[in-house]
Amino acid sequence: MIRNSIRNKLILFLLAATILPISTSIVMTYYVTERQVIQDTIQTNSNLIYQGKTNLVNYLNGVKQATLLVYNDNNLYTVIENGATGFGSRQEIIRGLLSINNAVQEIHQVYLYLSKTDKAFLYTQGNTNSNESSQSKYVPSVDKGNVWIEPTHSSHTYAMFPFNPLPTATVFTFHRSITNSLTMEDLGTLSVDVNVSFIESICNQLMSQGEELFVLDAGGNVVYGSNAEYRGKMLDEPWVRDLLAREEERGSLEWNGGGFSGIQMYERIREPYADWIIVKRIPNELLYEHAKRLTFANTLILLAFMAVVIIGTVIVSIRFTAPIRKLLGYIGKIQTGNMQVDIHVKGNDEFSILAHRFRVMMQTINQLITKEYKLEIANKTNQLKALQAQINPHFLYNALQSIGTLALQHEAPKIYSLLSALAKIMRYSMNTGEPIVPFKREVDHVRSYLALQLHRFENELTVEYRITDEAAEIPVPKMILQPLVENYFKHGFDPRSQIGQLEIGGRLLEGNRLEITVADNGKGMSAHHLEQLRRKLRLPMDASGEEDGIGLLNVLARLKLYYDDEAAMIVEPHQPGGLIITIIIPLQRKEADEDDRHDR
Repeated sequence: MIRNSIRNKLILFLLAATILPISTSIVMTYYVTERQVIQDTIQTNSNLIYQGKTNLVNYLNGVKQATLLVYNDNNLYTVIENGATGFGSRQEIIRGLLSINNAVQEIHQVYLYLSKTDKAFLYTQGNTNSNESSQSKYVPSVDKGNVWIEPTHSSHTYAMFPFNPLPTATVFTFHRSITNSLTMEDLGTLSVDVNVSFIESICNQLMSQGEELFVLDAGGNVVYGSNAEYRGKMLDEPWVRDLLAREEERGSLEWNGGGFSGIQMYERIREPYADWIIVKRIPNELLYEHAKRLTFANTLILLAFMAVVIIGTVIVSIRFTAPIRKLLGYIGKIQTGNMQVDIHVKGNDEFSILAHRFRVMMQTINQLITKEYKLEIANKTNQLKALQAQINPHFLYNALQSIGTLALQHEAPKIYSLLSALAKIMRYSMNTGEPIVPFKREVDHVRSYLALQLHRFENELTVEYRITDEAAEIPVPKMILQPLVENYFKHGFDPRSQIGQLEIGGRLLEGNRLEITVADNGKGMSAHHLEQLRRKLRLPMDASGEEDGIGLLNVLARLKLYYDDEAAMIVEPHQPGGLIITIIIPLQRKEADEDDRHDR
């Protein structure tokens, strides 16, 4: 049923032509959107993490700058260098620790240990506690002259017993070794506990719900984690080891393992006092959520559109059936041999255009039939003339060969050369089996013809060839060049007045056309006779006619049969005298183009 019904075929075709592209578009849109979402997410979050890194580094530098007060405050530095020995020194230390504490809002407490006097001071929110006894003090482990950040941990009292201890808080600690800048003598240690609340506020701006963010130090310790249970702990996970082993300052990678599948982006903080890495992890569920929503919306649109298409295709197929059957009736009449049938379909749609093109096609077919008939008559006429001109060709060839051999025996190579040229001319003219030949064979034929003329008019004629290699290979109708050259000797050559000059050219033009020129310096033509010749060239002509033999009109008539109106012959005066005849033909016959088009 489907094979015999245009309606069903049309329905199936339109459905396939609609559903397949839309389905393909949805799939392609999903994958393109997916990749674009990943790229945009990576770019946006990388910029966001970089900005967070900048804010974090600026904040840490502010804390670091606050710890430099032990050097920048001369009075405090003097006390630290000499040791706290009295009430005034103690007051100076309290003032200095207060200044450090007030420099950054999130500072939880400040601890100062003096090496010379083995004393320790702890400032906690308005209270200063000191340990000046002989009991052991808390001495942070810091390389001399260096600054070090201790990872996130719970705050403690540095082995002291303050009067009003602060509640335990989650902090990270800046430890600074205090040394004499000249002697590098160890003077003590400054420890500043900083609440992680500011880092938390920065990091909260870098992530959304469902995402993870970590700030890790070089040992894998969690300075900050979106999950509070990880803070202050060391993460010994494969993804942590992979990131810590990388040397790049920033980057992104896909990770699948350990219960996580998604994208990881990272940015390193490389400061003398901190080697941290900010890591943001986005699971695929969040990453592809937008792409999935878009795919769902496209699917709904597809289903609605499919319903419209099914209804529309049924209606359209029904409307198409009647005109198609009518057109098939016309085609049936054409198949019976009625080439003059008038195909008419009402309307301005494709069927009307198809009917018009059928009419044009039938006209073209009739023209081609007529043209082929005329061309066949012309070819048979030329073949008949060639047969009439053949007087036992084998006898002539053998006779010419015998004469040539006799010429060589009598040491007359010139005569042998002329006989060879004549033999080539006869062989080329009598061979009627090749109506189309490469242009170079036409040129070779003319060379043989002119070899005889040059011998006849020795020192009275010069010939110049300007044939490009590309033009030499173009196929052209046989015997179109020699009549143009012969026309010069019939009507223009006068050796008594001047030395004859003949120029033969061939080249390719733009638009896939071949230009053939024959220029001479002969007698030329008057303006009146030239106009008469041009008028004759514009009139319809018959290649089998007898007018002017195989002259210009005959050449143009045969070219028109092969190339229709795309072939042209132009006759113009040549300066300072003579004529220039130009032939322009397409590189392919029009019939061949039509055949190729029908084959396709």
